[in-house]
Amino acid sequence: MAHFQFLAGLLILLLALAEGTRLHRIPLHRSPNFKRTREAILAEQLYVYHKYNLTSTANGFPMEQLSNLDNLQYYGNISIGTPGQVFSVQFDTGSSNLWVPSAQCSSPGCVQHRQYYSNMSSTFQSNGSVFDITYVLGSVAGFMSQDVVTVAGLPVKNQTFGEVTTETGSNFLNASFDGILGMAFPSLAANLATPFFQNLYHQKLVQQPVFSFLLRNNGTTASYGGELILGGSDPALYRGQLTYVPVSNPEYWQFFTDSIQMGNTLISRGSAAIADTGTSLLLAPIAQYTQIARIFKVNSQGYFRCRKISAWPTLNFRINGVSFKVPPQNYVLQEGTYCTLAIVSSNQEFWILGDVFLGLYYTIFDVGNQRLGFANVNSGTAPSQVGVVLMVLAFIVLRLWVH
Repeated sequence: MAHFQFLAGLLILLLALAEGTRLHRIPLHRSPNFKRTREAILAEQLYVYHKYNLTSTANGFPMEQLSNLDNLQYYGNISIGTPGQVFSVQFDTGSSNLWVPSAQCSSPGCVQHRQYYSNMSSTFQSNGSVFDITYVLGSVAGFMSQDVVTVAGLPVKNQTFGEVTTETGSNFLNASFDGILGMAFPSLAANLATPFFQNLYHQKLVQQPVFSFLLRNNGTTASYGGELILGGSDPALYRGQLTYVPVSNPEYWQFFTDSIQMGNTLISRGSAAIADTGTSLLLAPIAQYTQIARIFKVNSQGYFRCRKISAWPTLNFRINGVSFKVPPQNYVLQEGTYCTLAIVSSNQEFWILGDVFLGLYYTIFDVGNQRLGFANVNSGTAPSQVGVVLMVLAFIVLRLWVH
């Protein structure tokens, strides 16, 4: 009887792991030029301001130093067309559109990246509508097209995307990726384009309307950035219970916190926050940022005198009754004898939680139930080991069955 129970348990585990193989994984890479300096933080701050239509508070800083967007760091590969043309894109939960450079674009920011050739794709369809997106130091503009977009081997037919034909300024001139694939909600999309993930689910290419991110900001190599999973989540990548919170504004991945504390100082009794994989920073409402800046005695240039970083307080976000902590090593950046914060201000009454937060927690984006899930990252079984575990368990089950 005990032998049978043991065998049954192994079979259940085997089936659970087999379920995990139905998940579709995209390896993420980090920009090889990624760095956190005050100049890089200000550059990204301005980028996020324009992305969310916020007012800049970085007046007075030399604009020529604010063109480096290397800190928009996580990207992976997709293909567009038949046969597929490969592009590296930033998977951005803070926007909803997909765009890549067009072969019709001669701007420096286009020609230094891979470009889409519609005449080389047998599945290309013209759309006709135009788009224009303004960023910090310029804009991207072009027209919408339709084609097969393949991610993790999943071909989404008739996906609407933007072909960039004009890029002004230097926003993406030296970016490590070619374009952006937005993963926010349809109501945010320009030109009423259905976002990629919604089409992926509607075409029954994944079983669940769920995707999840493991973002590594301390990988074993500079280029390893974790992974994006389409169609669900992988319990092997997190430990403990998942904490779910409903989306409060189904445009962005926005939710409400219970409270926010910096050490023993209460910063907020509850603020809205947006989970944004498209930034590496934390953005706080001005009043709350001012409270934080006072704790650190931040000067007008954004610096404060350093001491041992671990001695600074922990930033604590309480979400649905559970504390999610950001230690000072993640938000305090040392530059010589001074430090600066990877926390900046905005003129909106919501936080934007980028890699400083998301890099610490496994995050589930549940489109169907309009909710977010957070859990502690598991440092145990790597996703690449799942296949090996399956084979070993299958061998054990076979041996037990024979005997």
